[in-house]
Amino acid sequence: MFVDSHCHLNFDCFKAERASLMQQLAEVKINQVIVPGTDKSRWPEIIKLAADYKNIYFALGIHPHFLNTFEDADLLLLTSLLVETLASENNKCVALGEIGLDKLIDTAPALQEKVFLAQLAIAESLKLPVILHVVKTQSRVLALLKQAKFSYGGVYHAFSGSEEIAKEFIKLGFKLGIGGVITHPSAQKTKATLSQLPLSSLVLETDAPDMPIYQQSSSHNSPLNLISIYQSLCNLRRETPLAVQRQLYLNTQSIFPIIND
Repeated sequence: MFVDSHCHLNFDCFKAERASLMQQLAEVKINQVIVPGTDKSRWPEIIKLAADYKNIYFALGIHPHFLNTFEDADLLLLTSLLVETLASENNKCVALGEIGLDKLIDTAPALQEKVFLAQLAIAESLKLPVILHVVKTQSRVLALLKQAKFSYGGVYHAFSGSEEIAKEFIKLGFKLGIGGVITHPSAQKTKATLSQLPLSSLVLETDAPDMPIYQQSSSHNSPLNLISIYQSLCNLRRETPLAVQRQLYLNTQSIFPIIND
């Protein structure tokens, strides 16, 4: 069994194929998909998507790429939606996210940090893990997590980096999201890191429709490519493929405990 821990299935490119895609995922034992939030305009559609499909779970958050329309009231709306969702009988919210810092965008670092810290505080108050977006800001994100005394861990989405940095995030309770980058022959540094880290620190993700796998033939990435990512990870590990599969599933459940078989 597999979980795609990060997939934007709510995006328009999946609209026409979503029903058939969910059936295809079940056939290859991708049992659950987690859809992260990006901005307030998409939160309702994500919640509805999870209500419509039993195998879809979600997170809500404000992604740094969508801060051009940010208002302080957005944090109040996020909090109220999370409180309402978590209290519901059929709660399928597993985290707050995707949130973080991105050095490659024009948004002022001060605003990014303000919104990141505010969302960490919300997650801490609601006892939720977070899904991190970290682009060329690893040290600063680590510093802010420690400053906030954030204690519920989560997933470092799209991890790429050194063993030393990986271990710093693992110490804070984070799993590392492993995606299509490891299917690319050029990703030697990340592959070397992933061959040495504890298997218990990893989860799988596609980030579909983004983060394409090597020699991808389709116009956009698909959650079906999770199997290729898994196979690439198995090639880096000493454990048997079955042991890798089982541990990855347990890792995802340990961070997102409402995920079930």
